[in-house]
Amino acid sequence: MSQRRGRPAGAFFDSFRTAAARLPAGLIRVMPPAAPEDMSRAESALGRPLPDDYASFVRSFDGADLFHESVIIAGVGPHAARSLLDFDRTPYPPALLPFAESIAGDVFLLDERGRVLRHDPGTDERALAGSTFARWLDATVARERLLFGPDGEYAPDVFDPAGQEVLPAVALRQAERALKLDPGSADAAHARGTALLRLERRPEAALAFRAAAELEPESAWPWFDLGRVLLDLDDAPGALEAFRRAARADASLAGARLLAWAARAAVAAGDDAAAEALRADALAREPALVEELERSAHASAQDGDAAAEAEAIALREAIAPGRPRPRRLRLV
Repeated sequence: MSQRRGRPAGAFFDSFRTAAARLPAGLIRVMPPAAPEDMSRAESALGRPLPDDYASFVRSFDGADLFHESVIIAGVGPHAARSLLDFDRTPYPPALLPFAESIAGDVFLLDERGRVLRHDPGTDERALAGSTFARWLDATVARERLLFGPDGEYAPDVFDPAGQEVLPAVALRQAERALKLDPGSADAAHARGTALLRLERRPEAALAFRAAAELEPESAWPWFDLGRVLLDLDDAPGALEAFRRAARADASLAGARLLAWAARAAVAAGDDAAAEALRADALAREPALVEELERSAHASAQDGDAAAEAEAIALREAIAPGRPRPRRLRLV
């Protein structure tokens, strides 16, 4: 296959080059440029040309290790940190090309429009992570570098005392730094909403979740999180619409729970007709939904998770308000 046409090496990635040169040694490790024959071999194996921006990248850097393997960008030659051809492409349609992975197991894909999607294989969740490859790259570097000090190690006071989770104020700065460089990233907008919610800044979180939902209206989860925040803010009509949008975006059996949330919001809004219709839709999609919610409530009680137990009971009551409560379920 002939060499991929595109912009010359070096036409892009000035910010990335600057970060690689200025950050402490080891935080950004780049590989030598890919050889034309390696690019041609990869294209032949894939049966398609490499996307333009990614092809331009590997002409300059044949893959990269960002921030101690926080994100690894694949290359096409023998010296790449990971080979592009090693990714399992079977879960994805041909239009999606996996090209990077995070330390948490997320896979990043390029779509036919040149956008970057993040896929969590554990939940099968996909999110719009970058409006272009180049913007995603710059936003990723800007987000991750906030966690590190001048010695190249994690900065103090960025994680919770257990060292498991980034502190919400730091996560907010990360999301806002990423959005400044890629305003089209629904994933970053969603992360901003999550951080604001952790800081109990609910009105601002609602605005952030709405921004994420508008950037990626076909994704259920920004709408779902918007609905939950609006319900907390006593905006039941707004929550009802958000949950409806979430349920429309997820036509799977799991989407029946989203319809249960919509029914709960309809009850809170005093819209009895909508609540009844949503109950019917939820049970048509998942006839065993009530029993599933009862099992969830019981399991949460066994685990000592009172908040999850209360949530499952509230959804069960929204779906089956007149149905007798099993003895093992208790009021929370």
